Amino acid sequence: AYADKIEKFDEVIEDKGVRILVDPKAVLFLLGSEMDYKAEKLKSGFTFKNPNQTSACGCGESVAITPRAQAEVEGASG
Repeated sequence: AYADKIEKFDEVIEDKGVRILVDPKAVLFLLGSEMDYKAEKLKSGFTFKNPNQTSACGCGESVAITPRAQAEVEGASG
């Protein structure tokens, strides 16, 4: 959803001139995720690669996400 302002505890991510705000309740579900924008002949839009995704429907619009354990995340970061 579009945000009009940055809330006190929002996670702010900026890259290549794009600013994304992440609600603090969603951070654990998004750890390790990669987002990209793809423009192809017949379609364009954002693509997501989320290591927390456990299943998806055939079209990829609906997904199930299970956040990784905090220890696993800390171990992976070094």
